[in-house]
Amino acid sequence: MTARDKDKEEAFDYDVILEYTGQMGKFQLRNCILLFFPVIFPGMAVMSYTFTAAIPQYSCQLTECPSVNSSSAWSMTNFSRQDACYRYNPNLTDPDVYCQPHYTDADINDTDLLQKCDSWVYNRSTFESTIVTDFDLTCGDEWKVTMASTVYMFGMFVGATLLGNIADIFGRRMAFTMNAFLLACSMTATAFVTNFPTFCTLRFFTGVSAMGQFLITFVWGVEATGLKYRTMVGCMYNGFFSVGCVIVGIAGYFIRDWRTLQLVISIPMFIPLVLYWIVPESIRWLITKKRLTEARDLIDKAAKMNGKTVPEHLLFDALKSKNIHAVVEEPPSPKSETFVQIFRTRVLCIRIFVMCSAWIAVAMSYYGISFSAANLSGNFYLNFELLMIVEIPSHFFYIYMMGKAGRRATLCGGLFICGLACLAAGLVPKDPYIYQVLCSLIGKFFAAGNFDVVFTYTAELFPTGSRSSSIGLCSTFGRIGSMMSPIIANLGRNNSPEVPFIIFAVINIIVGFVCLFLPETNNETLPATIQQAKDLSKNNLPCFRSKENDSN
Repeated sequence: MTARDKDKEEAFDYDVILEYTGQMGKFQLRNCILLFFPVIFPGMAVMSYTFTAAIPQYSCQLTECPSVNSSSAWSMTNFSRQDACYRYNPNLTDPDVYCQPHYTDADINDTDLLQKCDSWVYNRSTFESTIVTDFDLTCGDEWKVTMASTVYMFGMFVGATLLGNIADIFGRRMAFTMNAFLLACSMTATAFVTNFPTFCTLRFFTGVSAMGQFLITFVWGVEATGLKYRTMVGCMYNGFFSVGCVIVGIAGYFIRDWRTLQLVISIPMFIPLVLYWIVPESIRWLITKKRLTEARDLIDKAAKMNGKTVPEHLLFDALKSKNIHAVVEEPPSPKSETFVQIFRTRVLCIRIFVMCSAWIAVAMSYYGISFSAANLSGNFYLNFELLMIVEIPSHFFYIYMMGKAGRRATLCGGLFICGLACLAAGLVPKDPYIYQVLCSLIGKFFAAGNFDVVFTYTAELFPTGSRSSSIGLCSTFGRIGSMMSPIIANLGRNNSPEVPFIIFAVINIIVGFVCLFLPETNNETLPATIQQAKDLSKNNLPCFRSKENDSN
């Protein structure tokens, strides 16, 4: 290692310490791999709803007509959802008439001859059971399916807001453990619900904890690594989220009963609780909170495991507080910077507004395209699995692009291409359906990769003391996009399948231009203070560079 100017190396500068311990030695690699596993479960939690709340074909159950049942030829033909909600009134029509489907009679003008259905039969060729079949969420109650999805996304909204702050205050390890327990309990309990309100309540808590588990794990893992591996590690966490989506798609294909599926994917969610006793606290967080003795112990452990040594001058403050604090009275430590201070800084305030816009667009298109799988022509399970599998190569592609082209160019370009692909998916003819599916896959490829950028980019744009809270706030706004996505996707089911894709396209393209205001962070160390975060503005595009480095 080349000689260093020790006077320029500050004690407990973790990026400098990593140059001595190794940016990705055995210590960091072990912790990152252990933290990859729990990231699978938030992906399974959110995408499982595609199967548990799938809407099968249904029609009226004609109890007065023994010869007509769920397997009859007319009860499951292709008719409008509105037609499935009515039947002939048996009190006003002849017996040979009220057992027939009313929508085949083109001459019927008297709507008084019809009545609303009070029970239904379901086509169980694709799904043995869903919450729709268990709770009869049909016709006038079909909106509840979209509402339950929105409730989950609102839970993610709350989780992103609340749990990011908890992780910054109490530490990554404690916050993660609480989240993991809540997620496992709420997911498992969902399999036993007997009514729709309870289902929605548990989906809310699942959304809260799933979002918290992903955010905390992501920050925890990224903070442990050095500059060289930060992008790769961040993308790998998103990659394992995608693996969870793929797994739930495979499980959903083989397990067609929603309660059984819920149990199968929920029970393993208790396993991450053991990580509390295995994975150490974030060293960056300990340093930020001035818990230097604990930080020194972990740094020594990391150096020993990696076969490295750290110079004593980088750990001097811990020695001082342990050994000579009784002799020399230390001056009071400077007060830790808080998340609120970001909003008192004009540059960071603008930056967080732009990132919140990016999160809205990315989350809306990612979940919207996923939920629109049911609107695509062709096989439901194949379409879903293709939309999930395409995410995995996307993460590797984005690892390369973020290092080669930088964060800003990759994010803006990804938003533009995702928008154009969604626009094409909405405008291409549905026959042959392969064109629409192909455009949707391209849009999903870039939507998934854009998540890699916004997570990594947000972590690099804001200081350590408020990093988890900043990601939490941006992700909170992303949940606005998530909450809107099932509503927009539902427009495709009830109106025209191309409408959702056109909406996603317009929003992605607009936000792609807005993100040009952001500074480049590629090859920059993680900012530890607000001043260091402000100094990133030197990497803005020339046309967006302020003449003075934020005097506010």
